[in-house]
Amino acid sequence: MGWTGDPTWLEDVLRPALGDRLRTLPGWQTRGHGDFKDIRGVMWHHTGNSNESAESIARGRPDLAGPLANIHIAPNGIVTIVALGVCWHAGEGSYPWLPTNNANWHMIGVECAWPTPRPDLPKGYDPAERWPDAQIISMRDTAAALSLKLGVGADHNIGHKDYAGSAQGKWDPGNLDTKWFQGEIAKDMRGEFDRVVTDPPPVVIPADPPILPQPLTGWSDRALWEEILKQQRGPELVGWKQLGGKTVVDYLAEVGGKLDKLIAAGDAR
Repeated sequence: MGWTGDPTWLEDVLRPALGDRLRTLPGWQTRGHGDFKDIRGVMWHHTGNSNESAESIARGRPDLAGPLANIHIAPNGIVTIVALGVCWHAGEGSYPWLPTNNANWHMIGVECAWPTPRPDLPKGYDPAERWPDAQIISMRDTAAALSLKLGVGADHNIGHKDYAGSAQGKWDPGNLDTKWFQGEIAKDMRGEFDRVVTDPPPVVIPADPPILPQPLTGWSDRALWEEILKQQRGPELVGWKQLGGKTVVDYLAEVGGKLDKLIAAGDAR
């Protein structure tokens, strides 16, 4: 089949495959660095940080203007369409069926948010970190849908390392084995997996608030609290004149002390 030009069909193709896992970033339909030529496959990357968002892929970096990929896939499996046009993701490199140093115009780029930052490790991450199941499944489903639309085999999904490994020293998408991934994509293209259904979260109906008994008076909490203080400490909250300026607590303590002395004196007799 093949396709030449921008993949204007991205949402139409991915929505049936992904359902509620698909999002679109506002402005995606006008975002890009020019028009695609003939699209030959999909190139897979990782962001280097699982916290990188679709918005960051659209913005780019200080040294490289965005968009950096057409699609972003989060660890939780949410797929976001970032850009329609050409993206700066491939750079220098070569592959048998791609033009040398010119893959951006021929490959849809996908950035996967991985790995998890680990400041406790020497490299700041774990190179052997297992990819989240939800993310891998969405990657597989995305790859299968795009490959079927483009009329290419699963082997036209390659890692950035397969194209730019020797030229740039790239290793993304990390520890993901390309051959294994292509095998999973091929199974998906043959319909060997059930479609992942993501039901919307259930609507939680809040419980009725408890019915409190009517207050004994019409006083507010503040008025009631002030009344209690006045009963304990006097009208001016500095003690009672009848108690020698003492508060109720202080006066009772004084009386208790005198009683203790009287009892002790009686016992001494």
